[in-house]
Amino acid sequence: MNAQTRHALTALTTLTPGRRRVVQAAAEEYLSQIDRRRLPMGYDVPIADDRHNRGDAYRMRRGDVVARVLGISCQPSDVRFPDTVRAVLAAVDAPVDRLAERAVLTGQPVAVALLHLIGGAA
Repeated sequence: MNAQTRHALTALTTLTPGRRRVVQAAAEEYLSQIDRRRLPMGYDVPIADDRHNRGDAYRMRRGDVVARVLGISCQPSDVRFPDTVRAVLAAVDAPVDRLAERAVLTGQPVAVALLHLIGGAA
């Protein structure tokens, strides 16, 4: 794990739930272009050059929002930034994934949800 990712994950722990949702939405949008699931805004074809695609996604698909909210200083075409964003998105989704796993393992999704709501489950 590089320093940028460590910093982002540390900063993520200090965010309010509202800010975490903003980061999550922006990260999903940014990665949708990076992973070539969405075309760049205003284009009919993907940007073939990875460096230019990263820069465009940073500016047009809210990668800059992720960086700004988490306090990451990087260039728009930074080759490490997409991996950092993936790690942040995984960290945001981790509690939900753990709850879903517990619901499947126990066979009691309603009980797991109820325990979570009353604060008895992590």
